[in-house]
Amino acid sequence: MFPGGMMGGGGLALNQLLVVMDGIDNPPFFRRLFTNWTNTFLDATYFIPARVGRMRLRIPRPKPRQDQIYFIGATNVPISALDPALTRPGRMGRHVWLRTPQKHDRKDIFDLYINKVAHEPVLDSDKKRDELARITSGYSPAMIEQVCSMALTYAHAEGRAVFDYGDILEAMTTVESGTAVNVEYPAEDTRAVAIHEAGHAAASHAYMKDTESTRISIRMRGGSLGHHQAAEQVERFSSWRSDQMANLIWALGAMAAERVFFGQTSTGVGGDVQSATQMAALMVGAAAMGPEPLELGVDDSKEEERVLKRFEEIGLQLMNRTGNAYQHDVVASVLSDPAKRKLTAQILGQAYVTAHNFIRTNRKGVEKIADEVVERREIYGDELLDLLKSANLKTPKVDLLERTSWPTL
Repeated sequence: MFPGGMMGGGGLALNQLLVVMDGIDNPPFFRRLFTNWTNTFLDATYFIPARVGRMRLRIPRPKPRQDQIYFIGATNVPISALDPALTRPGRMGRHVWLRTPQKHDRKDIFDLYINKVAHEPVLDSDKKRDELARITSGYSPAMIEQVCSMALTYAHAEGRAVFDYGDILEAMTTVESGTAVNVEYPAEDTRAVAIHEAGHAAASHAYMKDTESTRISIRMRGGSLGHHQAAEQVERFSSWRSDQMANLIWALGAMAAERVFFGQTSTGVGGDVQSATQMAALMVGAAAMGPEPLELGVDDSKEEERVLKRFEEIGLQLMNRTGNAYQHDVVASVLSDPAKRKLTAQILGQAYVTAHNFIRTNRKGVEKIADEVVERREIYGDELLDLLKSANLKTPKVDLLERTSWPTL
């Protein structure tokens, strides 16, 4: 067995590895050396023939080893990033993809690591273990171990011998988003950031099916003023167009909330619009998706065309504010093609109009979420779900023929 390390393509290390792999089934080195030297010496004598009749007077070439040797390598980069010489059949011909643990797996891993360190008895309840497994979607076993170890570190820093639920939540947030910076925002900024994140959380809760919010925060971490985290509760390997539209509504929910509550938007929506534009472009260029079918209640193709045109205008306004930050070939090709750019703009426009009408309809509910976030700064897990449920969020039926349904950017 040859244990492979973290293998990226190219470089002297790769060349040396390929040489070793190619030569591993050769005869032993010293046996080859002895055979070559002996036969060369006999040839150089000129009076000892190579063959007499059917009898050879030279040492036969040594045979390969009889050992069974397997090469096993591991990497955390995509297979496509590795050198083709390494992954072709005959070398690393079989590829095994290891997924991150599912919810029941994560619960077992928490059972393993939490029980190894001193903790409060409340963490031993099935409800808490189940909640921890639910809000750590996408975690690897190493991340779970780090969270448990870091939680104990936080407890020791405060002079406590055991860690509690708050310590482990703080450790999870630090692993995902960076260490919290203890700064106080001005009152206006605090409320603005809370409204922004409440827009994300509300849109996620209403539109993203099989996904549950796990955290909302307005503490500065990693240069971000706040963040909202949502995790899929069922591991899925593909998604429908409705799922992609829900992701767009979630991404643009914060921008819609700022526009509804303040009549303008902050610099914080820049990243949201950029990621939404990229998602919409990939829907068109990589997944053959288009705008949602229109249900206007009238059989008028001109009216439908007019509504799509308004979606396009709104989408183009958003797209034109994102700059030229796209290096992905698919995204760049879509945005440079007039026909595909038009479809992308219509999708983006539909998502924003939906988000705007949702926030406007649920203004009181979003405000309730934001007020709680202002008071507590960070809310996690089941407490966040209870807050979102108590907001009584409704998905409105939007009449696109009504002038008031259309937002102004």
